[in-house]
Amino acid sequence: MTVVSVVIGALIVVTMIGIALYGAATLPSDARIPIHYGIGSYNNFASKTVGLIMWPAAGALIYGLFIALSGHALKPNHGSSGSGPAIILPFVLALTCALEWGAISLARRNTTVRSE
Repeated sequence: MTVVSVVIGALIVVTMIGIALYGAATLPSDARIPIHYGIGSYNNFASKTVGLIMWPAAGALIYGLFIALSGHALKPNHGSSGSGPAIILPFVLALTCALEWGAISLARRNTTVRSE
C-alpha cells in the first residue's frame, strides 16, 4: 500500500465526516437516514443521529481494515504485491462516500415530501 493511497483514503474519510456534519446541520431532527446493509438497495432507515454516525464510521472501518490488512506493504523493501490494495482503497472509500451523499439526499427528499 502506498503512502499516497493512505493519504487519499484519509482525505475521503474526512470528507465523509464533513458530509455527515453537513447533514446534521441541514436535515430536520426527525429525518430518517437510509443505511445500506448489502447488495441491492437501501433496506433500513435509522434515526438522524445514528445514520449520520454510521456512514463515516463505516468509512473509518473500511480504511482501518485496509491499513491493517496491508500495513506490511508500507515497508520500503516490499515487492509489488501491495499495489492491489493501494488501488482499491480509494475506490472503495469513494464509493462509500458517494453512497453517504445519496443517503443524505434521499433523507432530504423524504423530509421535504412529508413536510409539504
